[in-house]
Amino acid sequence: MKLHYRIDGPEKGPALVLVNGLFADLNSWDGVMAHLADFRVLRFDGRGQGQSPKPEGPYRLDCLLADLLRLLDDLAWPVSLFAGLSNGGCLALALAAAHPERVSALVAADCYDRVSPLLRLKIASWLAAHRVGGPTHRFDVATPWIWSESLLEHQPELVAFYRNKAAAQPDVAVRGLIEGALGHQIELARITCPVLFIAGEQDLLTPPFSMRAMAERLPHSRFATVRGGHASLLEYPQTMGDVLVPFFRKMDRSHLPHVD
Repeated sequence: MKLHYRIDGPEKGPALVLVNGLFADLNSWDGVMAHLADFRVLRFDGRGQGQSPKPEGPYRLDCLLADLLRLLDDLAWPVSLFAGLSNGGCLALALAAAHPERVSALVAADCYDRVSPLLRLKIASWLAAHRVGGPTHRFDVATPWIWSESLLEHQPELVAFYRNKAAAQPDVAVRGLIEGALGHQIELARITCPVLFIAGEQDLLTPPFSMRAMAERLPHSRFATVRGGHASLLEYPQTMGDVLVPFFRKMDRSHLPHVD
């Protein structure tokens, strides 16, 4: 499967791959790009997202991983830094676990390594909402789990923007993405690169305590809370400059095998 992608930044800059959230496309990272001017950044639409193909699903993690590996091979992309948000964080973790030679360090934001019973109920409610009322109704049901109270109060136009985008998502893609997300299982113990887990302080879908528990199971990792909800990096792009970039610069400079 040929994925739609975009590359920005200087050819000799540190290689960085950004991995989208579940219903996002590569343009969702537009707000953070000003903080990544010195990096060679690869963005892509995964299966079911943006301008990439949308076959029948479910889009399981092994399929998404195979798609990403094919893209990296086609581009002869070097060993790289990775940053993934939500489902993108799951995919970045899965890549680091299965192919440690591909990942020098990664940030996993607002994500999970397995589907707990409570998380299953949350995500399954989106699928039920989609079946009843279509993609916009799915968005409305998911909104309290995804966006922070502060964003809904101060930036309602951003939520409205993503709601309008959700209305255009085809049925096959919505079903494929949600059904795939319900089956994630990642072997964290196989990850050897430095990992920074970050959680939006108002994230109700994958709350900070669950992200902290993931970090505690991985000795060479660290954990930080940031502003926002489950879509923290989209809500507050400055987090990229304040938190992620310093972590990546330290990794690129020192090539440390672990995070202090």
